[in-house]
Amino acid sequence: MRVLVVSDIHDNLEAISRFKTAVLKESYDLLAVLGDFTSPFTLRELLNVTPKLIGVFGNNDGDKALLKNLAPQLTDQPVEEVLEGWRALLMHGFKDQKLTEKIVYSLCVSGYYDIVLYGHTHTPKAEVIGRCLAVNPGTLSGYLAKLKSYAELEVSDHEVVARIIDLESGERVAVSSMRK
Repeated sequence: MRVLVVSDIHDNLEAISRFKTAVLKESYDLLAVLGDFTSPFTLRELLNVTPKLIGVFGNNDGDKALLKNLAPQLTDQPVEEVLEGWRALLMHGFKDQKLTEKIVYSLCVSGYYDIVLYGHTHTPKAEVIGRCLAVNPGTLSGYLAKLKSYAELEVSDHEVVARIIDLESGERVAVSSMRK
């Protein structure tokens, strides 16, 4: 299973256009959006990237009713998913960067989830914490960050590999993996 993960788009349509150009050359099974689309017109641009979209709302998402009209599967955080047998949790984040990272760390060391996908901090990360892969794709918009980024996950029943991709250069800026 190939999964794209994005967060913190903040209505940057130029970044979405670039993202689509980069990823539509390949085939992905799922797009996980971790909040802060901001407006329905932004979400509309993402709906044809993969056959399936799942996601959570972020703290800057405006009209949730209109967003849900476009994609009824969107919901408040957190969301649990099973990806090829791996227990995953999707969330945006809470209050500030420190609190969000404490929550992610706590979820990972609990041992309940195999994968925690989160956004909000605008800081890309892919790291193994205990027996859990924590992935933050950074911010697709590039706002309040050094780069515009997204994540790709390759998920099989025995291994998950996460790559953080710089949207501008296409370079991998972080790679982390975990095996069962």
